Amino acid sequence: MSTNVTTGEVRRSYVNLFQPRAQQEGAEPRYSVTVLLPKSDTATYQRIQAAIQEAYEKGVVEKWNGARPPLKTTIHDGDGVRPSGDPFGPECKGHWVFTASSKQKPEVVDANLNPIIDQSKVYSGVYGRVNLNFFAYQQSGNRGISAGLG
Repeated sequence: MSTNVTTGEVRRSYVNLFQPRAQQEGAEPRYSVTVLLPKSDTATYQRIQAAIQEAYEKGVVEKWNGARPPLKTTIHDGDGVRPSGDPFGPECKGHWVFTASSKQKPEVVDANLNPIIDQSKVYSGVYGRVNLNFFAYQQSGNRGISAGLG
């Protein structure tokens, strides 16, 4: 089993892959992207769920001292509401929605795995694949599974 997944074709939103951005004033800048995974891509969704389960099992041993907290993930139903209670935008309908981030700059490559130099080719709304690594976290009393960029 692996916690690493490369998606099928997804829509990317809030793309910060070339320059890190702080989510809030004073927060550490991170590279990030919000992923809109079509619900029709059940193969990718199943691989993600398996990676999340593997990350959860690792978390029980490595992060949570044998405790099994309720499984909390970063994946949300785009047909529902955000954790804030606000509805997702119309672009999220029919998708699973989640954000992946990294402190280190991710590799941004084309279909032939060549580095993308022209940053204007990768923008919010563009379709492509995303490499993810799911991991367990424990921060400020919160425990769960999040996604890192590969």
